Amino acid sequence: MTTVKAPARVCLFGDHQDYLGLPVIACAINRYITFKAEPNETQALNFEFIDLKKTRTLSLKEDLNSFEPQDYIKSGLKVLDKVGVQLSKGFDIEISGDIPINAGLSSSSAFVVGWLTLVLKLTDHLDRFGSAEIGHMAYQAEVEEHGQAGGKMDQYTSAIGGTIYINTRVDKTFEPLRLPFETLIIASSGVPKTTLEGLRNLNERAHQAIAQVKAHVPDFNQYTHHSADNFVDHVADDLKDIFIAAYGNYKNTRAAFDCIQGQDADITAIGNLMNEHHSILKDLLKITTPEIDRLISAANKAGALGAKIVGSGGGGCIACIPSEGKEEEIMNALRDAGAVEVFEARVSKGAKDLA
Repeated sequence: MTTVKAPARVCLFGDHQDYLGLPVIACAINRYITFKAEPNETQALNFEFIDLKKTRTLSLKEDLNSFEPQDYIKSGLKVLDKVGVQLSKGFDIEISGDIPINAGLSSSSAFVVGWLTLVLKLTDHLDRFGSAEIGHMAYQAEVEEHGQAGGKMDQYTSAIGGTIYINTRVDKTFEPLRLPFETLIIASSGVPKTTLEGLRNLNERAHQAIAQVKAHVPDFNQYTHHSADNFVDHVADDLKDIFIAAYGNYKNTRAAFDCIQGQDADITAIGNLMNEHHSILKDLLKITTPEIDRLISAANKAGALGAKIVGSGGGGCIACIPSEGKEEEIMNALRDAGAVEVFEARVSKGAKDLA
């Protein structure tokens, strides 16, 4: 039996930045989508989705250029086919996971990364590709092939693992980071995160705001030390908050990078930056919900150094950095505040290293 695991991801800094080509800091955590494959005597792939209680059979002779929305199995095979990787025999494949679904922890991207990693392992091609290359192929399979609105953070983080700074303007590049803490606390609100359409709307409006600035300042570059006030008058009133959020989140991410990279990384300063990032997501992008707000408040009152919503918003999870010795108190406070699931998470290796 061949087994592959792909981890969930937590965005620490830079939510809603990667689709703008701006940097993010994210980490893989020890929750996984797991694939188990056994060869069969057919020319078909027989999938059993354990948690969803569903099955699917896919002939190896099917046209890979035609697939339904979010059919990442076929789009993944299509992307691999372009680099000369094809399955020549059938397999029975079980898929299970302990990543909360539709909760902002990138269960779908972990699925895509795990699926590509499995096929590469089954075809003896895994050593041909680095982790960043696998992450990029997963991005192509999930985002580009389906015309979706997301960026590269989710797929890269699950494939590469650890804590990484990703310059999303340059393909297949990342910088590993070492956090000055070992544990995050994750709490699920039980409210499904925003749909892909909601993410697309924010994506499009952010690009509109930047285009309006560039119409007046052709050489505008968000990688600047100027204040957003220097440019916001060029932006339509209904887009000003989105522009200020993009600008503020970029500066926040850069400050977090400098803080984490420092010789004596200050965990309190990192927590404060996480709180600042959440405030931008809440007050400017308005992606939180009353349930999320209650969890954030409960975490902070119980001793979290920093807490933020995770993912595209509209529901999902929060992540927080606990003060030393306050872990149980924070977890109990989150349960009392209505969290449907609370767990401690540690940074995980990426899918290739786990394969």
